Amino acid sequence: MMMAVGAMAMFALMACDKNDDDNSGGNGDNDNALVTLTAPPYKDVAVVLNLQSNAEAITQLRIMESGAYMIARAYMNARQMNVLSACATRAGLGDQLYEFGKFTYTDGKFVFDNGMTISFEPSGSAYEVTITWKNGTCIKTTATLDTSASVMAGVITDNLCSRPWTIERVIISTGFGGQTLGKEFKGPIDLAEVKAWYEKNFGTLKDQFDANTIIKGIYFDSKGLFAIHYQNRKDDVGVWRWTDMNGGKLNYNWNDKLQAISLFTGNASVAFEKNPESCKLTLSGTVNGIDIEFVFYLK
Repeated sequence: MMMAVGAMAMFALMACDKNDDDNSGGNGDNDNALVTLTAPPYKDVAVVLNLQSNAEAITQLRIMESGAYMIARAYMNARQMNVLSACATRAGLGDQLYEFGKFTYTDGKFVFDNGMTISFEPSGSAYEVTITWKNGTCIKTTATLDTSASVMAGVITDNLCSRPWTIERVIISTGFGGQTLGKEFKGPIDLAEVKAWYEKNFGTLKDQFDANTIIKGIYFDSKGLFAIHYQNRKDDVGVWRWTDMNGGKLNYNWNDKLQAISLFTGNASVAFEKNPESCKLTLSGTVNGIDIEFVFYLK
């Protein structure tokens, strides 16, 4: 049985802004040091807070540089697990439910697209957090700043974390005796179709994908979160870290490696190239002779 697809070998990010200037600092032979994408719009307010016990069972609030948010909730009871399990990660950071979305920020308040308005302010060594729903329901709680290790800061980190990405196509190919066997899937990508074609031609994947398992977005943030958000599947949440930032090398993995989606596990490297007409993220790699490429665009 062939091993499931693992490591992704290369990232290539292309800039969106015609007016972006080259980053003059760093090694001129390293494309990562030459390109600066549009700055993350919410870098100055990005934060991760660990909340104390509250009526909504929210354990963590993550404000991402890209304008996305993540809310992590603890399982409250067995009924909630059954009802809400479609929102939970299979391979996550403990028994949590994860919710992703976009926010706007005005006058110190974060307005989430799920109807929440959240504000927080320092109070001694902690934070006072206020959560208000559209119907006026309000809860107040305290939180502490998450102090887990962050990703090394720099232009490359900003580039990777500057936006959520949505997938545009997947290409799988390999060569046999000088002949190429390949398949291109165009977005929206149904991973069940990708798996079926892969297994017909190459070998077994452990992942179970229902029909219409669509990737809606992929997220990186500077605190080290890596997440894949699906249309009808539990979100996959894990961690990523630079192994060599100047060389553009990183590792991303899930806490539960047995449950991790095999198409998104392993080591990768990043490189940036200017393209004023588009904003593209390409993940590609070769494992056991099988080349896989995922192409993402600005969400």
